[in-house]
Amino acid sequence: MIVIVTALVLLGGVMSACSAIRDVATRATTGPPVTGPPPAANIPPGPPLATASPPAPTPLDTYDPASVAADCFVRWQSFDARADSGPNAGLARARNCMTPDFFAQLGGDGLGEGAASGADRAWFDLQAAGTRSRVVVLATSSFGGVDTKATGRVVLLLNVRRTTVSDHTGDRVETVSNPLLTLLRQPDRTWLVAGADLANSYGDAPGR
Repeated sequence: MIVIVTALVLLGGVMSACSAIRDVATRATTGPPVTGPPPAANIPPGPPLATASPPAPTPLDTYDPASVAADCFVRWQSFDARADSGPNAGLARARNCMTPDFFAQLGGDGLGEGAASGADRAWFDLQAAGTRSRVVVLATSSFGGVDTKATGRVVLLLNVRRTTVSDHTGDRVETVSNPLLTLLRQPDRTWLVAGADLANSYGDAPGR
């Protein structure tokens, strides 16, 4: 019981701290329609992947939207308070895999500006606890099973596992989420993330 309570306390702290990192993502969910699924898309069935092994590492393929989505989400959402400069370090890492408009929508144009905020204070708490949180994308799938790459716009359902550890307590907490990412094909045929919906209400992406 003590271990369970401790883990829950850590999870509560992590979720609060993660909100400091993901608050800009919340704003994205109310942004332009580019974040939404294709018309009439249905949710594909798929097994839960909470205990799935992560896929074998593969080189980033900027011509493959699934590869870009997975790589970009990991860059954006993972953090290490022991080494990162602040709560927006992940967003800065993901700058080159996002469209300029989406990056600006998330507040990227103002990185490093302004006075200390509640997000900054939460970050200081994470630093003091030696907290780090690693995101792994376990699977990706076209939302609703609809392959729209030919249109230059795709919406991908991701199954994501987050593992968070604190040096202060030594506890390890794992959570699973199912974000949607919208990607747009660029004139050079590469893909960039143009929107994100982190509502987690879309079920699991099909996979192993």
